[in-house]
Amino acid sequence: MAAKIDKNTCVGCGECVSSCPLDAISIEGEKAAVDEGTCAECGACVDVCPNKSISL
Repeated sequence: MAAKIDKNTCVGCGECVSSCPLDAISIEGEKAAVDEGTCAECGACVDVCPNKSISL
């Protein structure tokens, strides 16, 4: 299962985008969005999110 973004707490800071080794995360409409087909569930984005908005 790909990473999930909580749109209620995501502020679109981009920390997850720069941490993703597969470029599976982008900012869309001022919030992070995960390309589920590309996400490898590595958890790198979970660890860097300052708002704890990402879960696996």
